[in-house]
Amino acid sequence: MNAYIIKMQHFTILLLFLSLSAQLRAQKSVLSGKAVDYSAKEITFYTIPDPVLRQKFELATTKIATDGTFSVILSVSQTIEIYTDLEKYCGTMVVEPGKNYTIALPPFSLRTSNEAHSSYFKPAPYWLGLPGTENSDLNFAVRAFVTEFNLETVKNTVPIYQKQSKEVVNEIIERLEQKYSANQNDYFKTLKSYYFAELEYAVNQRTPDFVIKKYFATKPIQLHHPIYQRVFGTMFTDFLRKQSQDIQNRKIVSITNSGNFLELVSFFENRGYKKEFAELVVLKGLNDGYYTGSFSKEGVIKAIGMAQTATTSPLLLPVAHQIKNKLMLLAVGGKAPAIKLSNLKKETITLDQFSGKFVYLLFFNSKSTDCRAELDSIVSLERRLRQVLSVVSVSLDEDFDNAAKLWKSRGYSWELLNGSKQKQLIINYNASITPAFYLIDPNGKLQLSQAPSPSHGFEPLFLKMFRDFSFKQQRN
Repeated sequence: MNAYIIKMQHFTILLLFLSLSAQLRAQKSVLSGKAVDYSAKEITFYTIPDPVLRQKFELATTKIATDGTFSVILSVSQTIEIYTDLEKYCGTMVVEPGKNYTIALPPFSLRTSNEAHSSYFKPAPYWLGLPGTENSDLNFAVRAFVTEFNLETVKNTVPIYQKQSKEVVNEIIERLEQKYSANQNDYFKTLKSYYFAELEYAVNQRTPDFVIKKYFATKPIQLHHPIYQRVFGTMFTDFLRKQSQDIQNRKIVSITNSGNFLELVSFFENRGYKKEFAELVVLKGLNDGYYTGSFSKEGVIKAIGMAQTATTSPLLLPVAHQIKNKLMLLAVGGKAPAIKLSNLKKETITLDQFSGKFVYLLFFNSKSTDCRAELDSIVSLERRLRQVLSVVSVSLDEDFDNAAKLWKSRGYSWELLNGSKQKQLIINYNASITPAFYLIDPNGKLQLSQAPSPSHGFEPLFLKMFRDFSFKQQRN
């Protein structure tokens, strides 16, 4: 049997083993409450499991009863912060394995249409209410510390962020450390430590190695912890590219372009980084570097592929696997993610049905003024190019009837598909912000990912690609 296949089988078995181990350690935690404002609505609780991809990992979904009551079971193997998106708010709390909580949701407040389709809008953080919960609960310690930390930094904004006073920062750390020293909960101690790291980084940005060595280089990685994720993201985003700009570190470029994950890890180990942390830094750097244009995309993909079998950390194996999947999913030249949706006639439509023609794929929401404008601009383009180009629009409206009414009122003649509540499809096509366009060639491969909109130069670019594709087909 091919050695590569054997390795991938071993890797898959290991991932399954790790997943099973986590499930065996997991304990059930129940969240319940009453929220009449949310009657008959669905709410989903999720967590963010790592600082590299920062993708939502859904824990459970529940539908609020007509009387407002709800109850949901979470499977939790370690203390984590969880979230739930509630229109204008993002509810959050800390959940410990095996503990049950009665929670209170914020008053229901619907986002405006502009907020719902803006890439800049972010729901306001909201600590979920915990009526009847004992004051000794970890949530109250976390909230008290974060509140006091924020007050200290606001009060000392000028000396910290303008004058970069290390003396003031040390005084704040000493004061908060002394006040909260009695709490020996591991989650809380990590919280304190990395809030302090964030503060020290604010006054040591010119010499970040001090903070890296003190808080990161030789410490255990804390993938799940939100403040670790935040500070790690602040300090290590686009880290490989930034490091490679130093004349002494230029070899990072050649190592990355050659796809040698192990050599990159060794480079940072030689700086005093613990192996597991060096692997985390490199994975983050490769993921970011894929998009910067500073490194060969082929080299980055090769290095991530090596990481899938070469990383020594059980915590990082799934991360490497997910990065590879994400980068390959929408890569130009790769197979377009599958689509299987119903159209206006209730027929099931797949991309295979458009084989032999280019497909201009659009994800939209009919409430968005930007989406409606682009749909109008497709009309003449579709009429001119329909012999060689199939336009396919996927509605992401919560209610597909809204899109159907729009199609009827505007007289659009191309295919409309129902993508309502298709969460995985939105993830696969990175279509949370609409409109989003893709060009798929007659062989089902992505040629523009993402593609320009009709109002931003799609047609001339497509015509050139169509001519080039036709020329290659004739030669073959």
